[in-house]
Order: sequence, then structure tokens, then C-alpha cells
Amino acid sequence: MITIYRLLSFIIYPFLFFYLKFRVFRGKESSTRFKEKLGKINLEKKENLVWFHVASLGEIRSIVELVKYYQSHEKINILITSVTTSSYEFFKKYLYSTNTFHQYAPLDNPIIIKKFLKYWRPYVSVFVESELWPNMILQTSQYSKLILLNCRISKRSFLRWKKIKKTFTKILKKFDGISFQNNETKKYLEFFGIKKINNLGNLKYTFNIKKNLKLFDIEENKFNWVSMSIHFNEIDAILNVHKKISCLESDVTTFLIPRHLNKLKEIKKKIQDQNIPLIETSKNNKIIKFNGIVLVDQFGVAEEIFDKVKIVFMGGSFIDHGGQNPIEPMKYGSRIFYGPNIHNFTEIYEELDKKNISKMVKNEHELYNELEKYIKNDCPITIEKSFDKFGKEILTSNIKFLNQFINLQK
Repeated sequence: MITIYRLLSFIIYPFLFFYLKFRVFRGKESSTRFKEKLGKINLEKKENLVWFHVASLGEIRSIVELVKYYQSHEKINILITSVTTSSYEFFKKYLYSTNTFHQYAPLDNPIIIKKFLKYWRPYVSVFVESELWPNMILQTSQYSKLILLNCRISKRSFLRWKKIKKTFTKILKKFDGISFQNNETKKYLEFFGIKKINNLGNLKYTFNIKKNLKLFDIEENKFNWVSMSIHFNEIDAILNVHKKISCLESDVTTFLIPRHLNKLKEIKKKIQDQNIPLIETSKNNKIIKFNGIVLVDQFGVAEEIFDKVKIVFMGGSFIDHGGQNPIEPMKYGSRIFYGPNIHNFTEIYEELDKKNISKMVKNEHELYNELEKYIKNDCPITIEKSFDKFGKEILTSNIKFLNQFINLQK
């Protein structure tokens, strides 16, 4: 199977330039740097090079603190390759340094990969999450120590790789070290006969850079709460909870952040039909002593709200959707509630429950009861800033693991 894949890779090589030019035309590639994906290199060659390879924005965010640790060792040079333009923009803002460089990742073609490796010659190569490209892995293993960090294999990917079990097992065995981010991935790795794997915690918990947008003037008080990533079928439950709480206090503000903004018109109608006062953040950025719903009808402002409001219910969990990731509110020390349907993030919530950061509520009645405790001071809002400690533990374990391969004395 690998032989066939490599043969096809050689056959399509002459057409890759035109493929990338088409993507440039569609605005999906950098018009000035797309040739880097064909192996063109415009950077000066460096010695003692450690290579981190990520796919996109989520993966590069997860290694920020890890890279910063190695940036502090001046004798090490760091190359970061990524696939998307958004990941490069993130690199420029948070990771650019005198000993850290960015290049767009080479396409998984033997000719291109050989050119890339022959020039850079990393002595340690770290692939992050699910970057499992056959040519890249097989050829890199001949040049350097090869690590698969924070590995994630989805069920869909597993079913695909399962069909070529022998081939995929051969690919995985090229790694000198593998860490996994959840038990599902561990189970899949063991299916392929990979036993020497490490549970170091999910690196995404180590990203702790907070936004400082200052877009809103929000009164901080214990009667504010956030319903985050709420799906349309959950709207009624949130409105019902708000109405019950507002009977207890005159200044209860519910920040409603919909999962999808294409339903804003219908959501507004539901709120108005219930005669609940409404503020839309795009039209009013001052929320002081307001008893009603603040409808967040903009992208990219949720973190500023979490900075001021410390009680958060995560949506997608009262319906059969699988829940939503609580990492963003966690960064701001929020107390998190969630419904029973969180199969996409089961392990994350189990860990947060153990640390008393989150708690499951089975229905809107239980959510109301939990919020009522805060209003009646039975459970005062003194949220422990657990995220920093949690993330530092994971970062430390990943550094210790990588230091087996990265020589800091070079």
C-alpha cells in the first residue's frame, strides 16, 4: 500500500504547482509564499534544529507555551511548519523570535519532502495531534528522532486506517515517542499494536493567552451568568431558567451566546415573545443593572464576557449534540455547568469535575437550582483559578517527555 501511495505521489508531482496556484486564486494560499509547500526555502539554514509540525490554528495554539520554553534555550533553533495562513498570522503575533522560524509545511510528496529534509536536517521532529502523512513520517524518521505529540485519532480516521492496518502500524512504529490526548486515541493506538505510549494530558489546556478587547462595559456582580454555544433547540430552556431566576433578583443578566448566528432573527423573536428585555451587543456595549437577556450577536467577543462573568453553562449538552469544549471559559476561572449529553468531551468534563471546576446538570430545573445557590449566597462566587495550575502540570509533563530527545546542552 505504501509503495502504491509513493508511486502516485511521484506521478502527481508535476501538477502540484498548478494545484497550489488554483488555491491561491481562491484565496486559500499565500500568493507570495505558496512555493514553500513545494520545497522552496527562503530562510537561512540553522544548526541544532528542532522541528515542530502542526496543521492549523488549533494545533499551533496548543504548543505556544512548549515552544516558549525551548525558545529560552538560545543554543536551540526552532522551525515551525504549518498548513494554513491563519496559523502563520498567529505565529507572527505570539511565537516570532530570533531563534524561531516559520515555513509553510511541504506537501506530502517524496521529492518535496526530501528537498525539505536535506536542507533543514532537524535532529528532533515533533508532529502535533493528527499530522500522519506517510511520506513525511517515513522519510523524516531517516533523518531525526520522531515524536508524535498530543496524538488524536478520531473515530472516522480510525475506521479509515483500520482498512490498511498493516500499513498504518508500520507508519506509527516509525515514531520514537508518542503521547495521546484522550482514552479513545489510546484505545485506537493499542489496536494497531502500539504499546509504548504516554498520557501527558491535553496540550490545549496549556494555552493561556487571554484577549483584552475592552469592547464592553459590564457590571461585575453575582447575578450575571453566561449560556455559551447554545443551540437553537436549547433556547427555550435558557429563557425559562432566566425567567425563574429574575423572580429572585431584580438585576439578573443572562448573556446568551448562540452556537450559530444564522438563527439570530428566530432567537430574538423567542425572547420578545416571552416579554424579556433584550440587549444586542452589536448595538449596545454597556450592560449595567440590566434584568434581561444580552444576546451576543457577534463573533470573537466571548472571552471578554468570561473575564467579567464567572458562571457559565455550556450548550450543546441539553440536546443530543455531544457538548462543547469548555477551554475558553476555563481560562478565566469560570465555574462551568453542562448537560448530560457531552460524549464529544467526556474525558475533559470528568477531569474538570474531579477538580471541582465543572458540574453536570441534567435539565433546566437542575441548572436553575445551581444558579439559585449563588444568588442566595449558599455557594458564594469565589471561583478558584484552577486553569493555570492544571495547564502548568500538563506543560511540565510534556517538557519532561520531550527532554528525553531534545538536548538542551547543544
